[in-house]
Amino acid sequence: MTVLRAVMVPGAVESDGWRHIDLYDLPQADLTEVTGIYLAADVDQEFLAEIRELLGRFVFEGGRMVVNGHVQRVFLDGLTRWRKLEFRKPADLALTRVSEHPVWAGIDPQALLYNTGTPGRLTFEEISRIGVAGFYGRGYYLDLPDDAQIVHTIGPTAGPIDYAYRLGAGHVLVHGGNDLLQFAGADRGTSFLTGQLLSWLGQR
Repeated sequence: MTVLRAVMVPGAVESDGWRHIDLYDLPQADLTEVTGIYLAADVDQEFLAEIRELLGRFVFEGGRMVVNGHVQRVFLDGLTRWRKLEFRKPADLALTRVSEHPVWAGIDPQALLYNTGTPGRLTFEEISRIGVAGFYGRGYYLDLPDDAQIVHTIGPTAGPIDYAYRLGAGHVLVHGGNDLLQFAGADRGTSFLTGQLLSWLGQR
């Protein structure tokens, strides 16, 4: 099992089960043994659009892909453009779990809503008093594939922020916000999110 984490840094390095690879090196990478590709939220979507055929072939042939961030350039079949949510208060950004998915198994959506900058485990009441909402996501996707599985919606508008779908023999998972790995941490009680992402991407 090899899982690539495509980021905007030069070179490639192995760490904690990931093989970090510069996005621009992806076309030259040997994907023969690669089961999954994790696209960080800040990657160059214009470049991804240029290698759309490569990405599509990888997934169609059974690979798995996680797409983070605000998709504005459609670089893979089944993707749709991100839309900004109008919000005024934390409740407008609250997450609702619509269906279960192994990546988020055992994770309370409330644990993802706020960032505090304060180390250590806090109660939700404390977090909601001092925290800032919206880091997990501030928008949503519409016009999803017919067979898409919506995992989370955001706010009273119930716009889909996390969804998954099949593409050929492979699978795609889309998170419409900051990099999912940012939300794996002991202080949130979500440190196992990293392992669950790796496990999902490692299947083929």
